[in-house]
Amino acid sequence: MLRAVPAPPELTNTGTMVPAVVVRAALATCGVVLSYVLFGPTGWLALGIMASVAAAWSPRHLLGWALILLLAAGQLAHHPGLTWRFLVLLAGLHLLHLLSMLALELPWRAWVQLAVFRAPLRRYVAIQVPTQLLAVAALLWLAPRHGGHRPITVTAFAALGAVAFVGLALLLSSHRHDPEAEDPRK
Repeated sequence: MLRAVPAPPELTNTGTMVPAVVVRAALATCGVVLSYVLFGPTGWLALGIMASVAAAWSPRHLLGWALILLLAAGQLAHHPGLTWRFLVLLAGLHLLHLLSMLALELPWRAWVQLAVFRAPLRRYVAIQVPTQLLAVAALLWLAPRHGGHRPITVTAFAALGAVAFVGLALLLSSHRHDPEAEDPRK
């Protein structure tokens, strides 16, 4: 005779649940918005919309990452520089990656607790804050201005990085761990 085993108390009444199709809808919406931001009302927008819907419809074919490549390649048509469009694209491509991974794991008819999204969103913010700051700094220093002049050349930037790396190595090597110096008995 089979007896029903009650669920552990930590698994009952665990919070609000949403249908997993919300992740796919967010993937398609994010792709369409990014396509419009990047391409504007052109023929490429239609390709971006089709790729966004296809990525949400069939995540098993990894079309979300094909959409990321399409949007990244579309950025090459724009002037290199610090614009709001580039920063939105940088954050949006990362969000597309996150949503594509979630859509890949969640079946169509599943229900998901909202708490499931907490850790990926924390990682998203933890990665985006320094990435956006580094992108702003790099574009301010390296992107050519409208006259073609760069505030700092790539060669000078690489030399500056090499000097900083050597300085960091010297700093770390001068603070070697000496276990005898920390022993209070001596």
